[in-house]
Amino acid sequence: MSTSALAPGLARKVKKILEIRTESTELLNALNTLSEIYQDNTPAARRQLRSTIEQRGLAINEQFLDAAESVTKALDDVQAQLDGLTASCTAITAALTSARSTASGLLADSDKAARELAAIDSKRGLVEQFLDKYQLNPEEVAVLQGGRVGPEFFAALSHVRSIHEHCKGLLRSHHQRAGLELMDQMAAHQEAAYEHLCRWVQAEGRNLGENDAPEVDPTLTAAVAALRDRPVLFKYCAEEVAGARHAALFQRFIVALTRGGPGGLPRPIEIHAHDPRRYVADMLAWVHQALCGEREFVVALFGDSSSSRDAATNEAGTRRGTSDDQVTMSSTVLLDRIFESICRPLKVRIEQVLMMNPPLLLCYQLGQLTDFYCSLVVDILGPDAALSQTVGSCRDTANRTFMEQLKAAGDRLLRTPPQPPADLTAPLQVSQSMQLLNEIISAYESSLQHAAPKQQHQQQDSDVEVQQADDGLSSVLSAVLDPLLEMIKRSAEALSPNSPARLDDGTKLDPTAHKVGQTALCQLS
Repeated sequence: MSTSALAPGLARKVKKILEIRTESTELLNALNTLSEIYQDNTPAARRQLRSTIEQRGLAINEQFLDAAESVTKALDDVQAQLDGLTASCTAITAALTSARSTASGLLADSDKAARELAAIDSKRGLVEQFLDKYQLNPEEVAVLQGGRVGPEFFAALSHVRSIHEHCKGLLRSHHQRAGLELMDQMAAHQEAAYEHLCRWVQAEGRNLGENDAPEVDPTLTAAVAALRDRPVLFKYCAEEVAGARHAALFQRFIVALTRGGPGGLPRPIEIHAHDPRRYVADMLAWVHQALCGEREFVVALFGDSSSSRDAATNEAGTRRGTSDDQVTMSSTVLLDRIFESICRPLKVRIEQVLMMNPPLLLCYQLGQLTDFYCSLVVDILGPDAALSQTVGSCRDTANRTFMEQLKAAGDRLLRTPPQPPADLTAPLQVSQSMQLLNEIISAYESSLQHAAPKQQHQQQDSDVEVQQADDGLSSVLSAVLDPLLEMIKRSAEALSPNSPARLDDGTKLDPTAHKVGQTALCQLS
């Protein structure tokens, strides 16, 4: 039977079935699902296939509806909550709108207050800066008026100085009145602080006299440096320290002379009074050692304001040419005042040695010794200091005594010239004079060796000092040789044939010895 013999409707169905692609995934899935619900392949089952499928779809839809009912209820609950939240937000928005409308004035006031607070904070910062720059705090005022002298005191004093400098800037601006008032206040605080500092330094200065070698407290050094801004107060404090050290040095010198060191070592200086050279040398050595120690102390406390001989000379001239209130209290001036205490006992003891008519050589050695220490003292204190003049006076006295003894010895030789010996040998006076001259030259050379290290440090003055020493030796040689030569000439007159003082035993004289004597005389001339 051909396809055209079939009914048109059936033919279309058959054709549609034939055109179905049985290998498609959708068809296979549909058949698998149909196989699960289609158990028996009977005509009745095939006739009820549509109904069965529809019932199956209805059951699935009922299951879906049952499952979707709970979801719907949950969604209804969520919707109800959203509606409540929306209502709450609306209420809050309304409340905020109402609050904003009612609090707008308060917000404006708070903004205004915040701006005013910021302005007040800025002004407070300016006031604090002004007070820190131009005012002292209560603690600083209390420290300056009578507190303990220490780092806090010097910090407050430095703050006062800085305020003074800042007030000068106010005087150059439109705030001159404020600047003047602040300067008056600071001046009062500053004067009170300096007076308190001066009293404290004076008290500490009195305590310094109790120790032989006191250690300088850094606080005391800082206080003295601060007082340099007030020359009058600085002068009072320096005089107090100098007075304390003046008395202490005198006591130390007397103890060194009479009792010696602790436990008797070193031994007392006066125990060697029987040996004038050692006695004087020990005293001058002690003075020089004390001078070096006191100089270290004064320089550590007051500073080294004059470290050269020229500066010391200028300051000494200043002391003579100005009043006491105008004197600059330098370390040299203070040392001069301190060592004034031992000038008299030192001079008296050295002059006592020289008044005992020591031998010629000892007088010369004492003169060289005092000259050496005089140069050391002058290098430190200057030529116009009391100690320099004292040691220089002792040197001049020793040299004067030496020259007077030389002159007296020369006069004795000229008054009684010796008779020439029969063998024309040198008289005893000539031998003694030559021996003395040899010893003097040896002492002179040894003094130059002692002065050599000092001259190496002062090369400019060495030539002048050596020339002066040579001149001094020349005068000594003249004082010894001139009378000796004159004595020899007078004594040689007895050998002249025409001399009325010719000796009676001239026939016994050896002419060759006479020639030798004349030759020696010419060589000495």
